[in-house]
Amino acid sequence: MARVLSLSEAKTHLSKLVADLDKKEEELVITRNGRPAAVLISADEYESWRETREIRRNRALMSEIKRGLRQLEKGQRFTFEEVFGEPLRLRKKAR
Repeated sequence: MARVLSLSEAKTHLSKLVADLDKKEEELVITRNGRPAAVLISADEYESWRETREIRRNRALMSEIKRGLRQLEKGQRFTFEEVFGEPLRLRKKAR
């Protein structure tokens, strides 16, 4: 669950709040006059959100994802080779 702070509290503790975001991976809702005004998230979380938004905007990709989910619901499964046309080659672990 997201933490909630007033704008004045956020201003006072901004440096610590930003440092904590990286460690705790949480969202911070900042309020103004008691109402949500902004959300502070880590740079990693923001990048993840951007990637998700780009995927959701791509209609062709979303159609493929939905088709794949329907296939899974029907119990259809595919091997790596069926999907990619070549066998899966496992990498040897470096010692």
